[in-house]
Amino acid sequence: MIRLPAAKDPEVSVIVLLDGAVELAERCLAALAGDPGVPAEVVILLNDPDEELERFVRGSTTGGKVVLSRANAGPGVGWNLGGAVAEAPRLATMHEDSEPEPGWLRPLCETMSETGAGAVGSRLFNADGSVQNCGWVLFSDAAHQPLNAATAPEVAAASEPTPADMLSGAAMLVDREAAAAVGGWDERFFPAVFMDIDISTAMWGLGRPVLSVPDSRVVHASGTFDRRPNSLLTGPRLRLFLFERNRHRFTDKWGPAVTDLAPAPTDAEPETIRAAVEAALPHTRARLERVLGGAAAPSPPAQAEARFTGVAEPVVADGEGGYRVAPEVESALRATEGELIDDYLRWLIGREDEVSGHLATAHDALAHQRRDIDRLNGAIEDLRRHNRELSAALDGLLNSRTWRLRTRAARLLGREPASR
Repeated sequence: MIRLPAAKDPEVSVIVLLDGAVELAERCLAALAGDPGVPAEVVILLNDPDEELERFVRGSTTGGKVVLSRANAGPGVGWNLGGAVAEAPRLATMHEDSEPEPGWLRPLCETMSETGAGAVGSRLFNADGSVQNCGWVLFSDAAHQPLNAATAPEVAAASEPTPADMLSGAAMLVDREAAAAVGGWDERFFPAVFMDIDISTAMWGLGRPVLSVPDSRVVHASGTFDRRPNSLLTGPRLRLFLFERNRHRFTDKWGPAVTDLAPAPTDAEPETIRAAVEAALPHTRARLERVLGGAAAPSPPAQAEARFTGVAEPVVADGEGGYRVAPEVESALRATEGELIDDYLRWLIGREDEVSGHLATAHDALAHQRRDIDRLNGAIEDLRRHNRELSAALDGLLNSRTWRLRTRAARLLGREPASR
């Protein structure tokens, strides 16, 4: 039995979204069962789970609050739903593919208290112990890059909290009052991509720092959200589709707060990416200096949209000690996901047509090149045949009994004439 933290007066409510394999859920929850470092409670959002996952959570865990959604809420809407039953003044978000190390929560809380940060994040590690990211840097076109040893070695080597344009919801602590001031997680970006970027940008807009904390360590598998079982919203291209879909919504919302940032890399070469990150980091550091120096925020940040949870009771008690998402919220989520699936499939078809067009063009170009090569090979063979014929003719002259012709040919070729 996994006994999750259940403090009566929690300082932090840890909201965990589960919708994948039982193995992931078990590792994540078992890690959370360790000492978090501060009084905490755990809120589990069962996000459209299969029977096995639901049975595991209800039968093999204790102490956590369980919120059941029969529709896919995704991370952002999921954090808002979990926050509806959370009791603490600080909310920590956690992905099911995250495994926090013991004591991971205290450094986040201490950093938030000492700096007045609106959001702080754990340093995320890969399974092999390498740094996955220390937050992310954001570019003027809303593209973003993780800060790690490859892109920002000085940040990865830092032992003190470092500023970041955005943090990952895989292990992020948010001041609840600050989150409420911006409307929570913006549900216009359902189901994913830009939720974390948006809430981080909103914290900066409030004049609250966004910091990555090296002393808080979490191992993060990454990439599980686009491998949801029993869903058409899956596959290696899903993230790109959602990025393209939500990018303009994000830049339209934030305007110069994003478009005035440094430009994105022009290609995917490591040297180009690192140079772009180096050019972007001064913007992030300057923003932190302004905030810590007491500079007022330029204007109130844009508000999030509560497209799904903006009802009187988005979460209701289920009578069994747990909670369930209100039927009208689930209906809205299902309807929107259905529309999204249609858009995704059309996008995939368009991509397939585009790729097919590129392949056809490449095939034609290759065929043309092959014809050119065949003609060139023919010309080379003709030249070789001509050279063989010329060589034979010259050899015939050199071996000829006609003395004058033989001598002249030898001189032309720089050879001594053969003796008679």
